[in-house]
Amino acid sequence: MRIINYDKLMNFIRGNPQYDFRETEDTVELLFHAPSEEEAAGTENAGDETGPMIRVLFTKRGGELVPREAWIERGSSRQRMSVDELDTWLEFVDMYT
Repeated sequence: MRIINYDKLMNFIRGNPQYDFRETEDTVELLFHAPSEEEAAGTENAGDETGPMIRVLFTKRGGELVPREAWIERGSSRQRMSVDELDTWLEFVDMYT
C-alpha cells in the first residue's frame, strides 16, 4: 500500500474534470472514471459511454493520505478492490506532480 502526499494528490486532481473529491476533517473520498479498455489501448475514441467509476477513501495522516478502501462501480454493481491495486497510479501521481 502506497501513501501519497496530500498536496501532490490535490494538485493532480484540481481542475481535472475526470476527478471529483469530498473531504472531511480526517477523510478524503476520491471519485474518477477509469478509461474503458478500448480507450486505454487507444483503439476507440472517448464517446458518451464512460468507463467504470473508481471510488477511493483515504485517511488523512498529517500531510499524507493513506488509502483505506476502494471500489469499482459499474452501473448498479459495486465491487471492492484492494488498495494495493492503486500503487501504480499513486506512483505515477507522485512522480509527475
